[in-house]
Amino acid sequence: MANQALRSEDHAANRIEDGAARIVIVGGGTAGWMTAALLSHSLTTQECVITVVDDGAGGIGVGEATIPSIVQLVRTLGGDEAEFMRACDATWKLGIQFCNWKNEGHTTWHPFGQCGAVLDERDLFSYWLADQQRPYHSYSVNWAAALAGKSPHARNSLSPISATGSYAFHLNAAQLVEWLKKRALANGTLVVHQRVERVEANGEGQVASVRLRDGHQVSGDLFVDCSGFDGVLMRTCAQQKWVDSDAQLLCDKAVTLRLPATNVKPPFTTATALSAGWAWEIPLMTRRGVGYVYSSQFVSDEDAVEELKVNVGPSENTVAIEPQFLTMQVGRHAQAWIGNVVAIGLSAGFVEPLESSGLHLIQTAIERLLQYLPTPNTTEKAQDALRTQYNAEAAKQYDEVRDFVQLHYLVSERDEPFWKAARETLQSAALQHRLRLYKEIGMLDVLQSSAFPDASYYYLLAGNGWLPKRPAALSLSVEREQLQIVLQAILDQNQSALRQLPLHEEMLQHVHATGAAKAS
Repeated sequence: MANQALRSEDHAANRIEDGAARIVIVGGGTAGWMTAALLSHSLTTQECVITVVDDGAGGIGVGEATIPSIVQLVRTLGGDEAEFMRACDATWKLGIQFCNWKNEGHTTWHPFGQCGAVLDERDLFSYWLADQQRPYHSYSVNWAAALAGKSPHARNSLSPISATGSYAFHLNAAQLVEWLKKRALANGTLVVHQRVERVEANGEGQVASVRLRDGHQVSGDLFVDCSGFDGVLMRTCAQQKWVDSDAQLLCDKAVTLRLPATNVKPPFTTATALSAGWAWEIPLMTRRGVGYVYSSQFVSDEDAVEELKVNVGPSENTVAIEPQFLTMQVGRHAQAWIGNVVAIGLSAGFVEPLESSGLHLIQTAIERLLQYLPTPNTTEKAQDALRTQYNAEAAKQYDEVRDFVQLHYLVSERDEPFWKAARETLQSAALQHRLRLYKEIGMLDVLQSSAFPDASYYYLLAGNGWLPKRPAALSLSVEREQLQIVLQAILDQNQSALRQLPLHEEMLQHVHATGAAKAS
């Protein structure tokens, strides 16, 4: 290992003579290797030398649910989707089903993609309010496909779902790391298999190098902290300040189990409300990941495990399975980029995975870093401007995702102590304004493109019976008969699309059974 560290450092030094910047990524989990893969794909080895310091610790890796941005990640990195799915034990995901959130027996949906159609540059919701004969989500082709157990891909042509990339995956997080690592290494990324023992600063207060357990150093110009909740680099930054979100989100722990795969794998994630939080179920090809995100104020670890097992249902396999626990630091750094240190992943911030936003926050942070990455000729004032803009966008995205997750608790009518407390949590000024606007005319303020779109809020709010006082005036100008014709046309188009889609299970078997299989 010592020799490998030396070789990596010497190799980097040779390239630096050619004017390449040195980017050091501390942490070899999903955040670290996704950062390495995207940076090495976008930047040449003449521009920078990327080194990942990976101590091999890994993560829990019980299964990960994603949102549609990951489709673009796969396409960007040049991966064949079928090959990606086989490498990551993946199934498709068309949205999320929420069970028992409003009350016992009530189900709501958050399907991906646009609901129905955009009319006069407005979301269908504005017009749906004038004709509520069916639930809002029932006009979503993703919802119809999820309910019917369909694949997002047609066999010989592009479906409306695949054409817009409005689908995602359930995948094995540990196997995703290997998929990303393979691409990063192929693009010239260096790796040092050592643990960081000390972070060393230069005379200007910035990080100069990290000293490894074997005594060697890895020097760099820009350091990316992907060390998870440890925040190995961020905790050395004098300006770092952690902003807690526990006033908005009460859940601070999670317990997970790995169970055998089901015979039929639904093309959606399930989130079921329990006494002190919620349980997820993520169907992979060879197993399923389940877990319970809960508040330790309202349930003990032991009772949480038992409640999760009851939710899973009777199974001889759950008895012998060892649960894994995670303590969650809910919040974010006030600044994710300080000096020459950028935090990405859990070291930057964490919001509970209710809307599968974890990998999305990592991916968009890397894309944002690429956008604002300084060059060797960038002046210090210009670098300050780049960091300021990066931090503003990162903070706004996190806060908007956090507020959207919190909204799931606010619409609940469950009467357990946890749920009552969750409804009384502090709301940000932005969320309060958003809800006031929605409650009056069913419209939302301008949302970040990197967070969740208008339709996501409409699915959640309308699905739980939160409707505005009146539709916006412009949508009332459409004649009722004409509107009904348009709504019926949307349903007919969705049914036509469904007929072209094979069953999810059938397409999964096709993709996973042969290396030659290729999704449309």
